[in-house]
Amino acid sequence: MFTKRTIHLLFVGLTCIVGFSQKASSAEYYSGVSIDNTDYNVWEEGYNVQALLGAAKFEGLKFAVDGASEKIDLSLFPQFGGAWGTTPIGDYFQYGLECSFLFGFMADDVSFYSTTPGGVPGGTYIRISASMWMIDFAGGGYMSLYLNKSRSLRVYLAGGPLMTFFNYRSQEDDEASIPEYEDQDESAFGIGLYARTGVEFRVYDAGMLGMGIRGTWNTVNFSDVGGNSDLTGVAAFISFTAGF
Repeated sequence: MFTKRTIHLLFVGLTCIVGFSQKASSAEYYSGVSIDNTDYNVWEEGYNVQALLGAAKFEGLKFAVDGASEKIDLSLFPQFGGAWGTTPIGDYFQYGLECSFLFGFMADDVSFYSTTPGGVPGGTYIRISASMWMIDFAGGGYMSLYLNKSRSLRVYLAGGPLMTFFNYRSQEDDEASIPEYEDQDESAFGIGLYARTGVEFRVYDAGMLGMGIRGTWNTVNFSDVGGNSDLTGVAAFISFTAGF
């Protein structure tokens, strides 16, 4: 039957399909609503797009190098991307579905001297450079609450399943060409959950600026460079949401 990964794929895909179907019916949904630009009753047709810029901190993205006292640290990821929300249902308290996409990249290096045959440090100077990029695709439900009558301030909460793809690369930068430190290139796929929350204030009729935090929990299998990793991440973002 269906595997856990297949169920996650189907759920995220269904989120986006339902969202597009809601977009098609948004004109009918608001046909009887009078738009008041002073009170910001609705965002035109109702759906919204959110731009995200920030950084995520992951536990478990440190990789050991034989002979080095320090680990390659790729745990802090600058990230950017966006989220798309369906036509909200409700008045001051609203809810709907969303899907999101994030991209991140990080690089680090370690330098050390290899040990001599007797096990004493002081052999060949070695420098290992590593980089990792990631793609985060998620979908779930959201809730939003306006905190004042003019609807110029809101808080929101969202969560659901998540899929993450990582690509890790490392290489020896010097000409020592020691087989023990040959170049590595590995890709890994993980599934898990995400939850996010934030606050935004309106800067014009159909736009809101704010900030938020996002937590992720997933398992990624780095079989060649680190084995299974239970990744817990916390991200902070600046957000801009526009209604269409």
